[in-house]
Amino acid sequence: LVPALNVVETAIVTESTSTLVDAVVAGDLVETLSGAGPFTVFAPINEAFEALGTDKLDVLLDPANQALLQKVLTYHVISGDIRAGDLSNGLVAQTVEGSDVTFDLSDPADPKVNGISIIATDVVTENGVIHLIDGVLTENLNLVDVAVLNGFDTLVSLVDQQGLAGALSDAGATLTVFAPTDDAFAALSSVPSGQALTDVLLYHVLDSIVMAGDLSDGLVVTNQLLANSSFTVNISGSDVTITDGAGMTVNVILTDVPASNGVIHVIDGVILPAP
Repeated sequence: LVPALNVVETAIVTESTSTLVDAVVAGDLVETLSGAGPFTVFAPINEAFEALGTDKLDVLLDPANQALLQKVLTYHVISGDIRAGDLSNGLVAQTVEGSDVTFDLSDPADPKVNGISIIATDVVTENGVIHLIDGVLTENLNLVDVAVLNGFDTLVSLVDQQGLAGALSDAGATLTVFAPTDDAFAALSSVPSGQALTDVLLYHVLDSIVMAGDLSDGLVVTNQLLANSSFTVNISGSDVTITDGAGMTVNVILTDVPASNGVIHVIDGVILPAP
């Protein structure tokens, strides 16, 4: 017998995927996922979206961020009918979004996709199959996407305004961004403009990936994207600060936020190059 419900209709009648259904509707993907397919959907359960946090979920469901939501959702879909028995350890598969996911079946009792547990398999539908997962896959998101998702509205706006979004979204890049919070920008007596603003923004970006574990007390970080500029890292116990070229010190308040083309460390002030 052919199941009477398609992927979307099955998700609608499945209590544990109601948030996913809301996201599919907001992402204007109902018609797409109701098509002929077949589709294999790795469907995050409601608790997976809750684990993202309401702030991030609100960002994804904001109509202004529909393209980002579509990017997230289509990363959970693979063309074709892939059953649990078709998966193998180390298998890499391309998603509808275009990026790859990787399967880990080293523990048969806990199969994973991108490190996220697959908790139910082979929910067969009219146009494909659904597997339930207990996390939301975001490994395809670049630095700008991650900044949007994490609410760095001012930084994203200024990066876009100065024409730097393309460079920070480059799939081939390997970058580190020290991202000031919105409050950090609000605390500035004035925001620079023109080339001065571009220089300030570039001062927050390194052209290699520097993880928190790579930092050490007294380390002088030379910024290769901005000529003749550097800043100093200070570490005291669990406290990490940065002293910029203007002699001001800011706190590093969150580290190692991953993106597909780099990493973000969050800082509570805007750092400035030497005058």
